[in-house]
Amino acid sequence: MGCMTTHRLGWSLLLMGALGSTGALAEPARDGAALFAQHCAACHQADGSGTVGLAPALKGAHWAALGGQRDYLPTVLLKGLSGRIQVGGQVFVGSMPAFAAPLDDEALALVATHLATLQGVPDRVAYTAAEVASLRQGPGDPARTRLRRQQILGE
Repeated sequence: MGCMTTHRLGWSLLLMGALGSTGALAEPARDGAALFAQHCAACHQADGSGTVGLAPALKGAHWAALGGQRDYLPTVLLKGLSGRIQVGGQVFVGSMPAFAAPLDDEALALVATHLATLQGVPDRVAYTAAEVASLRQGPGDPARTRLRRQQILGE
């Protein structure tokens, strides 16, 4: 098979997987792990370990402080984060997009709850759509989220 044929076959298989057996677009994933895999794992890896030079780890010692602020994680998901941060001695300068537009409050609550599990807090009280909805209404942007992170971490 030529490169172009292989490419078309790959896209066809991807589309068939998305359409499912009914021919309609598959229902979006409604559990935290699947949503994380769909929206976050490409950069942060399936286990949250991050990608060198691209995306920081979503677990580690810094999360003891960040996770202590219950609204921090959903705020990052809703408002994004940009600028210079340091994680595990590695500097990252970039921008994580806000997911407020593509994901509803329930989906964001599921992702946040899954992230708490990746961070070693499996018994944490699950985030709720109502919590996320409340944070969605508040002010924020990627730069503000970074400043909040710096305050929490004492940087």
